[in-house]
Amino acid sequence: MKWAYGASTFSRNAHYFLAASFLQSLGTGAFNILFGITLMNSGHSEAFLGYVLSVGLLANGVFSLPAGILADTWGKKNVLIIALICTSCGLAGQVLSPIGQATVFFSLLFGMGQGMFAAVTLPLLADNSDRNTQPYLFSLNFSLTTAALVFGSLLAGKLPEYISSYWSLFLFSILPGIGVIFAAFMRQHGKVSIGQSTMKKRISIQKYWSTLKTFKVARDVFIYNFQIGLGAGLVIPFFNIFLSQKLQAPLALVGTVMSVSQAGIALAGLLAPLLMRSLGKVKSVVFFQILSIPLLLMIALPQSLSIVIFSFLLRNVLMNMNPPISGSFTMEITPLKPQNAVSSLVSMAQNLSRALRASIRGWPTGIMGYRVRIFLTALPYLSASLFYWHMFGNYEKEFVCESRIGS
Repeated sequence: MKWAYGASTFSRNAHYFLAASFLQSLGTGAFNILFGITLMNSGHSEAFLGYVLSVGLLANGVFSLPAGILADTWGKKNVLIIALICTSCGLAGQVLSPIGQATVFFSLLFGMGQGMFAAVTLPLLADNSDRNTQPYLFSLNFSLTTAALVFGSLLAGKLPEYISSYWSLFLFSILPGIGVIFAAFMRQHGKVSIGQSTMKKRISIQKYWSTLKTFKVARDVFIYNFQIGLGAGLVIPFFNIFLSQKLQAPLALVGTVMSVSQAGIALAGLLAPLLMRSLGKVKSVVFFQILSIPLLLMIALPQSLSIVIFSFLLRNVLMNMNPPISGSFTMEITPLKPQNAVSSLVSMAQNLSRALRASIRGWPTGIMGYRVRIFLTALPYLSASLFYWHMFGNYEKEFVCESRIGS
């Protein structure tokens, strides 16, 4: 009943954004899976594929902060539209252009679009919800995005059976562009200043950096998200290899486990606001993360395959209850003006940790190597949990007191 009430009160703007977000995730998710396989099958090296992907990832992280500045000066709706166009053009360009430096350029354009999209997502969700509906909107967006990635994976596997991989990739590339239609119908929040002078833009940039330096929440949010991203990067991308090559799980079972895992992540996003009401946002984030650590360690300990799979699935559900809760809470404790800056920092922290984890892929990958990684993953998770409670525990107490006084 609470979920039905929360969803029924979403604004029209929220529905438009959810539609655009779903199409963007569906297109990019399907494209990313099929493009790498197609590139490798066409005779290009794994090193070239890694180079193309790393350029997009780097552009995503580097462009997160400028995207926040653009959102302050041009408006979040306009930046969202530009992000979707850049994403769609970047994907289409990788398909249509001759493979080589042009592919790298369009990967850069795609990464810029992703960076802009990530930078405005949290502020747009916050703009189009209130304190009662915010957890539900953040959770629904997270679950829809995950569902789009699952559906995109299925499309990437099935569509090339009916049409060529080339046309499949092209169709996937235009889906974010279709999202522009929904974004265009969104109502702009606040005033925009596209025509402001160069001097005023320079002043706004100085204010932006000043905000980041003086606003403590921004720094704390960056540190927390960086730790979580680093921990996830040590293990999660390698779990399917750990199952198949080290635990000798059949390929069909590995595929089933990863599909069920994605479905569990989507379910976790929907359950998050319901469980959060009894614990509070900060306690929920810390509780779910701490509870997931023993399950993570159980994956590393020598035991039956069924226990490893059960621990992995339950651990995924617990950990993925947190992103919608922490995202909602971050916007809640952040004043309106620095929201774009803080959202940009969240995106930057996640992408920097991904870049760092890419640099440690040469670590030992034998059975003991994977288990060492799993044990090391527990350290940033535990550190992030304690850090989050220490830095944000008092914020929630203050909000609770204010809400009681206000009532």
